[in-house]
Amino acid sequence: MKTKYVVLASEPGITAAVATRLASAIKNMHSVVFLKCGEQFACARNILSVLALCAAAGTALEVQTFGEDEGLAAETVEQILTDSGDPSAK
Repeated sequence: MKTKYVVLASEPGITAAVATRLASAIKNMHSVVFLKCGEQFACARNILSVLALCAAAGTALEVQTFGEDEGLAAETVEQILTDSGDPSAK
């Protein structure tokens, strides 16, 4: 198991676009990925579950990955959640 703590960067927070991008990025990975926001958990492959977290920008999320490619899965999730969505910020 790998655990990372990530601060959500994109405004206004987790949107359908962010949740879809996240699910698409990890769909072919072998690891299971969970996001924890407060006391709520979401399976990162489930778009509605991720949206139900209602996480706003600046919210700290715990990313838990389990499986043979957990390191890659954790890095991928971190990259998506910390991307501000502002092309000029890159």
